[in-house]
Amino acid sequence: MTDSTLKPDILIFGGGIAGLWLINRLQAQGYQCLLLENASLGGDQTLASQGIIHGGLKYALGGNLSSESEAIAAMPDRWRAAMAGDDPVDLRGLKVLSDTQHMWSSGSVASRMTNFFASKMLRGRIEKLKRANFPSALADKAFKGNVYRLDDLVINTESLLETLAAPVRQRLLRFDGQRDTLEWGDHGLKAVTVNGVRIEPAMTILAAGNGNPGLLDGAHQAHLLADEHSQLRPLKMVLVKHDLGHRLYAHCVGTSNKPVLTVTTHDCPDGKLVWYLGGDLAEQGVDRSDEQQLAAGRAELKKLFPWLDFSQAQLATLNVVRAEPKQQSLVKPDNAYARRDHNLIISWPTKLTLAPDLGDRVMALVEESGLKPGATPLTVPAELEQAPMGVPYWHTCFNEGLTSDL
Repeated sequence: MTDSTLKPDILIFGGGIAGLWLINRLQAQGYQCLLLENASLGGDQTLASQGIIHGGLKYALGGNLSSESEAIAAMPDRWRAAMAGDDPVDLRGLKVLSDTQHMWSSGSVASRMTNFFASKMLRGRIEKLKRANFPSALADKAFKGNVYRLDDLVINTESLLETLAAPVRQRLLRFDGQRDTLEWGDHGLKAVTVNGVRIEPAMTILAAGNGNPGLLDGAHQAHLLADEHSQLRPLKMVLVKHDLGHRLYAHCVGTSNKPVLTVTTHDCPDGKLVWYLGGDLAEQGVDRSDEQQLAAGRAELKKLFPWLDFSQAQLATLNVVRAEPKQQSLVKPDNAYARRDHNLIISWPTKLTLAPDLGDRVMALVEESGLKPGATPLTVPAELEQAPMGVPYWHTCFNEGLTSDL
């Protein structure tokens, strides 16, 4: 056992998209950082994400570009810049599932969408497609409606984790809440002891998503970040494993300003595909049992894709709890969120797509604090175990008795 004390510039709690993005951003600026994760990297919210990097158009369905869509309009370009190596966070190894997304509708909804998108002159961001260019799942002659192509991409979240973890792998450490201890001070986290190794950071960033409320409890007891609280937004996603071959990345638009259904496609290890279903189905699903949600998923597929035969498909549900800063009336935040109190920062990206925005905000707070990068590179002792990588849920859920035949 080493007797040395580690003194990183910045200690980050949370190994999801927020923490991993931030450690890469801060390390690129010369800061010596460590990250602590109490489960698996990306295993909570990040790997449960659909991987959609959107620019806000799906929030424009009410007929106006909301503040939310305005705030994130630049995000697809920011991600593409990182993928090209033109950003402090290097994503050149990131795998993309689809360079575009689709949006489809029928009947009066289709007419309303056509008028809206034309009136906003959103050429370059959205394009109405001819039938010959429809995605294969919507190409059947029985489909009556309009299909649009958006310039938003969909990324492979497993690849995202691998790409972000690789440059800093030895600094992504396992934290055991039953064994390890936190020591708070008047200006922030004074120290954390991990498997007997004492870590005294100059600054601490709470980026633990669902773990932030517990960390905030400690901060509040130390009279830090007293006005900051978390809110949780639950979803009940549906996974559909099939061998129909259709890869779909699309939003189905109904009469409200939310997508009825959002579909992304992911690969299972056995070669079959999984359609991962979000949107209003997942939001309304939190009030249903698993069995009721599976039935709702079956009904939605039959209604929207009557020409596709899902009789041999398997279904599973996944409960996802997204963590956000507390808002009045539990509304969704418009932007990434970060606040500083002395040497402690609380942060939430609020959406996967807003990770670059979170990086900007946290970087500004660190610079505002006057903290300068340390001159001595950290050596991580052997006692500090690396946090394990998370595994996508669709790799395992259909082997665990969580399925239901369609």
